[in-house]
Amino acid sequence: MSIGYDSSKLPPITNLQDLLIPGFKGRVALKGDPGVSSTALNGVMMAALASGGVPDDISKGVDFFHRLKVGGNLAPIPATTSTVRNGATTVVFDWDYLSVAYGQDIPRWKVVIPTYAVVGGYFAQAINRKAPHPAAARLWEEYLYSDAGQNVWLQGGVRPVRMDAMHSARTLDSTAAAAFPPANGTTVFLSPEQVTAARLYLAGHWAQAIG
Repeated sequence: MSIGYDSSKLPPITNLQDLLIPGFKGRVALKGDPGVSSTALNGVMMAALASGGVPDDISKGVDFFHRLKVGGNLAPIPATTSTVRNGATTVVFDWDYLSVAYGQDIPRWKVVIPTYAVVGGYFAQAINRKAPHPAAARLWEEYLYSDAGQNVWLQGGVRPVRMDAMHSARTLDSTAAAAFPPANGTTVFLSPEQVTAARLYLAGHWAQAIG
């Protein structure tokens, strides 16, 4: 997860506390309702970790967005590709590979990952055991997870699952990797139980906190 922003209209962002200053009034947006949107939920969790919280408890993230709301800095609409393009949401909590892509339309769009609030997520892949040609699917998967295939993911704008191992082995496309914002600290991947607990807390507290 990351914070993307239009640096031509806003001061530099180095941590989440920057978003509470008056210069961000009406600017900060999530990608939807965190009770429904996985992206928004992970954005609130990132705020929780950056505020001293833990993955088992999203409450500090809700408190952070409550402060944004009270201070007038929370945008009245959720972020979409269109609202980013037209400038209605100039600060967006989003996955870094999606946020980096906004730079194609906004030349001075910058993406940061708050230090020690690094939240990650995986896409899962599977092979249907009843597929007509499962061996062909296995060959395709083997390519995707090879050094060559992983670098193709990287060149396409996505952090591949073997990125750290390939960096250590010096098989990573370093030029493509340099396009991503640095992620300092240990990445947190929420377990299904932690996601369920977060959704339950959001169901009982988000609407009250945001109004």
